[in-house]
Amino acid sequence: MTTVVDRVRRERAEATRQVAAGWQWRDSPGGAALECAALLPLAPHVFTSRALDFGGEAGADYDRLGRLFGVAGDDVARVTQVHGRMVASVRSGVPFAPDTVADAIVCTDPSRVISVRVADCVPILIADRHHRVVAAVHAGWQGTCAAIARTTIEAIDALGVPPQDLVAAVGPSIGPCCYQVDGRVRNAFLAMTPEAAAWMTEDGPERWKLDLWQANVNHLVWAGVPSDAIGVSRICSAHDTARWFSHRAEGPLTGRMAAAIQLRRRRQ
Repeated sequence: MTTVVDRVRRERAEATRQVAAGWQWRDSPGGAALECAALLPLAPHVFTSRALDFGGEAGADYDRLGRLFGVAGDDVARVTQVHGRMVASVRSGVPFAPDTVADAIVCTDPSRVISVRVADCVPILIADRHHRVVAAVHAGWQGTCAAIARTTIEAIDALGVPPQDLVAAVGPSIGPCCYQVDGRVRNAFLAMTPEAAAWMTEDGPERWKLDLWQANVNHLVWAGVPSDAIGVSRICSAHDTARWFSHRAEGPLTGRMAAAIQLRRRRQ
């Protein structure tokens, strides 16, 4: 017999699986993960949930992540993230060290997967329509303010891949519903561009809610990515800690999700 409590639990579980149009869940040995439908024909990719934890060493979970793509855990490239605007490059036949300092990775090697780690910061995965390059971006407020997304597109453009050929997916991260910032952060964004005022909503004395999703979408569009080629999951990690890790809601010792993508060569 189904009780009221059972029904409520079932409804809550179903609600946590509801996603924006153009996004879908993937059930795998690595747990529930999210995919962007527009990216699927271009590149295998995944935004993991808290079923996997990439905080600390996370060796075993990188092995599991690699298996989702058919590669070893050591073939999942990751970087030492510092909330900046450095872009690393992964190329065929060139070793890549995990202590490389960067907040974005651009990859032209189909034998490896690239990844970034997040727990409220914005993960962005990018692929081009002609299967020449993929990228993974970690954009916290500092990286967003430093235009890491736009810098990544410029690095791709330098490889001869025009921005209008790109598709981007903005994954689960802290949303404008939960991300309150102070005047220091607001002023840093306004110093970057006056248009940053549109990303802020007043939320009390000297407090604002910051929309990092829109900020990064704007940076991608300003860099030349078509607006209709950018998908935003609109899932707030701080609002749903049952499924996502959140630095803001749970503190610095919480775990980390991963956003990972692999180049798929076009069949001849």
